[in-house]
Amino acid sequence: MKKTLLVVVIVLFSLRAQAQSQDYIDMLGGHKGFTSEFFFLKPIDKANRWSVISRSELHLIAYKRDHPEFVNYNTVSYNFKNHFGITAGTYASSVYPFSARLGVQYMKETEALLIYANLSSAVTKDPDGHMLVILGYLPEINEKWRLVFRSELRTAISYKHGHAFSTQQVKAGLQYNEKLGFGLGVEAGQHGKSEHLEKEFNIGPFVRINL
Repeated sequence: MKKTLLVVVIVLFSLRAQAQSQDYIDMLGGHKGFTSEFFFLKPIDKANRWSVISRSELHLIAYKRDHPEFVNYNTVSYNFKNHFGITAGTYASSVYPFSARLGVQYMKETEALLIYANLSSAVTKDPDGHMLVILGYLPEINEKWRLVFRSELRTAISYKHGHAFSTQQVKAGLQYNEKLGFGLGVEAGQHGKSEHLEKEFNIGPFVRINL
């Protein structure tokens, strides 16, 4: 799996276009654990019809390095007018089954604003539905500084077994010189069916390096 992730990262960097950067490495040290994230979102053609999104996550629950959790999510999309498009991709996790996925998306991106929503279905023997919603806001303070706000919602529902997991993330802070961001982050998660729901909560400072 590590070799596959490395190949994905190399390919994605070779597809860089001249649009605004949405790729970064983010690290959050919370009171319940450590989370690192690689996030990449880019148009890959001059007309901005085709785009790619990739993210890889590493979670150290209670900072236990001998039991890390991995998540990898990759999607290629073709965008129609009015910011809507169709998607194809994969989802892999150390705690959730691998799946190939087809879906639809909405994406609007400006220098200061990102709105991204993806609704996809697994094409497997035991299919599920995934929803991912991201809102990012980077208003300019001056030539060197920007405010940072990013929120995210992700939900997976098995068509046979009901709710599988949901995660929420909110981060707020400052960005310096288009390269370095920092602030406070909050992560929450719910796993399993509603009658046996397991909840997680993690809060702490984060550092982000834009690539």
